Amino acid sequence: MKSTHAKGLLITACGVLVISPDGLLTRLIATDHWTMIFWRALFLSFGMWLVVNLVYPNRAWQQYKTVRGPGLLMVGAYSLGTISFIFAITHTSVANTLIILSTTPLFAAIIGRLLLHEKILPRTMVAILLVCIGITVMASGSVDQQGGLLGDLAAILGSFFLACGFSFVRRFPGVSSFSAISCSGLLTAVMILPLASPFAVSQADMGYLLVMGLYMLPIGTALMFLGPRYIPAPEVGLLLLLESILGPLWVWLALGEEPGISTLLGGAIVISTLAVNTIWALKYPRLEPAAV
Repeated sequence: MKSTHAKGLLITACGVLVISPDGLLTRLIATDHWTMIFWRALFLSFGMWLVVNLVYPNRAWQQYKTVRGPGLLMVGAYSLGTISFIFAITHTSVANTLIILSTTPLFAAIIGRLLLHEKILPRTMVAILLVCIGITVMASGSVDQQGGLLGDLAAILGSFFLACGFSFVRRFPGVSSFSAISCSGLLTAVMILPLASPFAVSQADMGYLLVMGLYMLPIGTALMFLGPRYIPAPEVGLLLLLESILGPLWVWLALGEEPGISTLLGGAIVISTLAVNTIWALKYPRLEPAAV
């Protein structure tokens, strides 16, 4: 049992480490955000196709056949999440984007109440209130930045759409998550194509996009989906909070992008609230609502 638990921790932590430089690579790419979304989504689609073939050899087509009916909801949610994320990270700071995205579990709790009829615990309601305060403090620092508030709003939308995707995974367990993400990448690329300039990308930018779409995102996503099979959901939540810390750290070390006072203060409120909420869930697992 201990070895299985350690395996889950290692897999999930590796996934977080692999995907944590996403914000840095996005900052290094000089092309416009529509073109960035197009290539990122297209490479992600192909990268996840490779993952599906690796995880399910000789059964890849059967996995893609599950993405129909309810699976299309997952595809749409992941697609809108990708668009929102890139728009956010190109209009506000990486720290704001990643910290706001870390609130996805709280959005998932609200959606779970509506979709799965799960009870929202009092401590979760308190956490939602505190997180709203933290995000408001962070957004106050974006007022003076051109497009900053739009970026923060896009990050909130990204968190909501990702929460929808995760809720659909739980509601429709027969749908292959990897295949749905692959299909969402293709859908996103098709939707964005009229707004993008695919051939106006420098060689350096294309290199960053290839690393991002074919290596970092597929492998990181696959590990973060596989790891939770062996460890409790609250522990997954704690490990995922590392991305909110590591992502801005890489950008600060490489590009000198320092979070403002409002981001540090609001981020501290958000991350500490999520951490305490998650640790409480670990300490009192019997009080957690049963999944429907």
